[in-house]
Amino acid sequence: MIIRRLTMHNFGVYASTNTMLLNGKKPVVLIGGMNGRGKTTFLEAVLLALYGSNSFTYTEDRKYSTYGQYLKSFVNMADGTKETFIEIEFELDKKGDETYQVRREWDAKGQRVRETISVKKNGEFNSFLTENWSMFIENILPSELSKFFFFDGEKIAELAVADTNEQLKESIKAMLGISVLDVLQGDLGRIISKVGKRIEGNQNFKELNKLREERDQATEKLDAIDVEITKHEEKRSKLREKLEKKSSEYKVHGGDIIEQREELMNQRSEMMANIMTAQDQLLELASGELPLELVRSLLKTAIVSGKKEQDQRMNGLAIKKIHSFYEQYLRNSKPDKSVKQFMDYVEECGADGRIPEIYKLSDITLAKLNSLERETIEAAVTKTVAIRKQRKKSQRKIEEIDSYLSVEIDEKSLNKLFREIKQIEKEIVNEEVEIEDLRVKRASANGALISLESAYSKMAESVLSSLEDADEDERTAKYAHMAVEILDEYRIRLQERKTDQLAATMSECYKLLANKKTLIDHVTMDSESLDLHYINLEGDEVEKKSLSAGEKQLMVISLLWALAINSKKKLPVIIDTPLSRLDSAHRSALVKKYFPKASDQTIILSTDSEIDERYYRLMEKSIGDEYTLQYNDKEKRTTIVEGYFEW
Repeated sequence: MIIRRLTMHNFGVYASTNTMLLNGKKPVVLIGGMNGRGKTTFLEAVLLALYGSNSFTYTEDRKYSTYGQYLKSFVNMADGTKETFIEIEFELDKKGDETYQVRREWDAKGQRVRETISVKKNGEFNSFLTENWSMFIENILPSELSKFFFFDGEKIAELAVADTNEQLKESIKAMLGISVLDVLQGDLGRIISKVGKRIEGNQNFKELNKLREERDQATEKLDAIDVEITKHEEKRSKLREKLEKKSSEYKVHGGDIIEQREELMNQRSEMMANIMTAQDQLLELASGELPLELVRSLLKTAIVSGKKEQDQRMNGLAIKKIHSFYEQYLRNSKPDKSVKQFMDYVEECGADGRIPEIYKLSDITLAKLNSLERETIEAAVTKTVAIRKQRKKSQRKIEEIDSYLSVEIDEKSLNKLFREIKQIEKEIVNEEVEIEDLRVKRASANGALISLESAYSKMAESVLSSLEDADEDERTAKYAHMAVEILDEYRIRLQERKTDQLAATMSECYKLLANKKTLIDHVTMDSESLDLHYINLEGDEVEKKSLSAGEKQLMVISLLWALAINSKKKLPVIIDTPLSRLDSAHRSALVKKYFPKASDQTIILSTDSEIDERYYRLMEKSIGDEYTLQYNDKEKRTTIVEGYFEW
């Protein structure tokens, strides 16, 4: 299905006639509008045009007791006519061989609201489709499944926080084709009951019908417990959300500071002690070698001069020794001219560059002075820098703590919030206890049901074997019971196959969208309860509460995407408020990987802060049509203009 045109006349904030044409060749349709400007109304118009009173936006809205009141709430009175209509035109496939136009109109002139519908096929009025439109659209896209293709991002965010509820499970069954078996089983049950009354004389049949009734009662009891569990789980989810808000409010008003005051004071005392210790260490360093850092250059000069003086002394001693050897040589040998020249050369070398001795440092003193300059003073400087750095860090921590402690706190209001938080926590505990009790009851009821089903199967087998030569009614009953048995087995196998397939597809979808690809390796789905389980690379289950809000929302979107894929239906996807509560990484994944591939036509209703210029550029190549919903404050109406904001 490809939507080609939507016309709204005096519908909600759309005063007068507003038409949106969708003729783009690319899959994404981008519709921008600020909050309260008609994005959700657009979604409601599509659903209302297609489904009328079967639209889930009406059936799940508890504000209106009748369909007439619901229709009346959309009538825009601006032009005084009190007349409204919506008209949708769509093609069943991209070829455009079959085009359908559905028009619904009503007014708010009287107490009762009357709706009229007309349907055209390929531009010509079709009386059969007009009279049987509900049946026709249910074959294309059952209303129960429409929420998987037309959905609100905010509701997805709520589903992500809550546990999988019964309504979602029933919708999953419908999408997988499993709920059809419930209808078939109900029909078979009515046949068995009807035929059973005509063959009441058969004692085995009486016993079989009794077991069937007991089994049905056990099933109803189990379903009732499941409903109760769902109610309490929903209440617990709401309480948790309320607790989160109250806890956040408590923190904002300084609750954390009150609770941490003693700890903060202890930290402050510890920091003050650190500063005092640092002061003592610095004083100790200042009374030692550290001040020599101020004259370190002079020390270096003294060391250099001392080394020169030491070398000069060593040279003098060497020359004196040479002279001694020369005198011994003259006493035993004749004077030699070359030797005399060498001695003159030695004297000349010894005389060159002589310096006056100032420091007269001994070898030991020079070594100590060298160690002092190179090691001792350097170590003192390094230690001083580290101590001052730590002292500064402690001072900053004290300033930070003082800023916390200086906050003015209304302890009376905080105490009230604290009591409210404790009360909510108590209610959550009570709900959890109630849920646990119900689960124990459910386990017992499920055991009883399994026992009854086993007894029923055995009795049915016994009855069936005794009816080989029975009359027509008994044969009917026989084959109806056989069909029930086969149906039960088929349901188990079908549900296992379908849930395995759905879980595998969901795993693939999640991996395409997820930022942390190593967090969850794959998803499994319990074939009986339809509960989802997230498995990591080690094969261990990842608890849902350990996922971030964005990751939970991606899980729900992955489920919706997988359901749409497995349904094999080529239908448009409409997403209102698509990026609610998602961080930038997850938003990028949806924009690049989900929106262009979600369907042949993906209509996105977004504010400028969700699909901003950055995300617009990321999927610009996939955008076929783009519109902006502009609101006129003076006229209190929204009009549709081409282009997405001003980008």
